[in-house]
Amino acid sequence: MLFLVLLFVIAALITLQYARWIRINSYSKRIPSVEPIVPILGHIPMLCGINTQEIFEFFVKSFQQVDRMGKIMLGPVPMVMVNHPDLMEQILTNGDMYNKPFLYDFFELGVGLITERDGEKWKQSRKALNRTFNSQILRGFLPLMDARVKTLVQKLEPYAGGGEIDLLEHIAECTLEMIFTTTMGRCEEKLPGQTKFLHHVDLLMKLIGERIFNVNQFLDVFYRMTKSYQTRKVCEDVVNEFTEAIIQTRREELEKERRLAPEQDEFHSKLLIFLDQVLTIRKGEENTGFTDREILDHLLTIMGAGQDTSAYAVAYTLLLLAMNPNIQNKVVEEIDSVFSSNSVEVTVDTLQQLKYTEQVIKESLRLLPVAPILGRETSKEIELDGVRIPPNQMIMYNLYALHRRPDVWGPDPERFDPDRFGPEAVTNRHPYAYLPFSGGLRNCIGWRYALNSMRIILLRILQNYELKTDLRQSEMRFKFEITMKLIGPHRVWLTERPKRS
Repeated sequence: MLFLVLLFVIAALITLQYARWIRINSYSKRIPSVEPIVPILGHIPMLCGINTQEIFEFFVKSFQQVDRMGKIMLGPVPMVMVNHPDLMEQILTNGDMYNKPFLYDFFELGVGLITERDGEKWKQSRKALNRTFNSQILRGFLPLMDARVKTLVQKLEPYAGGGEIDLLEHIAECTLEMIFTTTMGRCEEKLPGQTKFLHHVDLLMKLIGERIFNVNQFLDVFYRMTKSYQTRKVCEDVVNEFTEAIIQTRREELEKERRLAPEQDEFHSKLLIFLDQVLTIRKGEENTGFTDREILDHLLTIMGAGQDTSAYAVAYTLLLLAMNPNIQNKVVEEIDSVFSSNSVEVTVDTLQQLKYTEQVIKESLRLLPVAPILGRETSKEIELDGVRIPPNQMIMYNLYALHRRPDVWGPDPERFDPDRFGPEAVTNRHPYAYLPFSGGLRNCIGWRYALNSMRIILLRILQNYELKTDLRQSEMRFKFEITMKLIGPHRVWLTERPKRS
């Protein structure tokens, strides 16, 4: 009898909470739902127990149904979807739209610039960290990046004229070493534990990607019972231990430098790398430094975002060039005209002369945006297309879908065409139709860093090798692991180009 009473009470509480959610979210009745939808449960059955490929495909198909605004229902709770440049501009330029939804808690990197949910706290951190990616610092990174890419070119030499290789494996190692050099000041060719670290970061991204859109993993009490949780804790231990060791080593080095040169202030021009600045920077009205936890979160965020996104963006661009030899040849002609001899250095000026190469990079990021699914949370009421959306509501957008609107990109948006980013075409296009690094004030802090690294890698690889592949763009399939990852190898063949004088 007692059990039945208890069961009745639980059922009543659930019913009351469900009714409360329906009342709060009544605004969503005016927003069309993605089909198919299950009564009461909404889209929960479609988001239970799915893998990362199924997650990606579900959201592609869902956004294909949305012209301006739609919704996915998690039971009575809506996930509002926007897919139009006008609405994107309203959201990303709205000062009350800096918050991020609860899904970002699953990263468990609370104060990182990407994962910090609280918009006000994010603004404080972003203001403090803006200086770490200023023009002077980025200019100083160029020779460091170029040195790493030249090493990559040498490592690829034994594969030229041989069989197929998975280009991503080599690019990922290079971009990781770039990050180590520019953010942490580690100049060794390979740090102890680097390979293990990279493997566990990749696995961690997979586990986070699975959890974010698997409703059955939302509640901690159930998630902690899964094998995924146990694997995740192992990954986190490896990643944190590796990163903490680097932070501690660098902290000791900085202290030693201060003792040897006490007359230099803490912002001496030598301190250009990201970690040095995070360790010494002051923030907020209290003029306090970042805590150890904040330093770790910021460093892991920068490393994860910088390494993973750059590696995939470059690998995708090179794959598309291998699929389109005529465009590859045009890029090589431009590179040869700017870097006419080995004495021409990589500088801001010479990189900016690679106009067509930059168009190629932008078109690659349009077709294959590395971070495709992003979200915000309303902190105040916002009106979109006449619908008043109250505070604390999820708004999601899918750059993979946004970048394929036929009304923006023409009748064949899947075609790889760098001319879409010629000066006239860009001028005539809505500024929020293309958002590979998001947009508004909460855009990617490292977008210029990313473009520089991509240009240098393309420059040096294409100077030295011709790329071919038997992959076809129409056959590429992807999975969502925070970033958008190709299923299968990034398969290419390399042929050595004639040596330059």
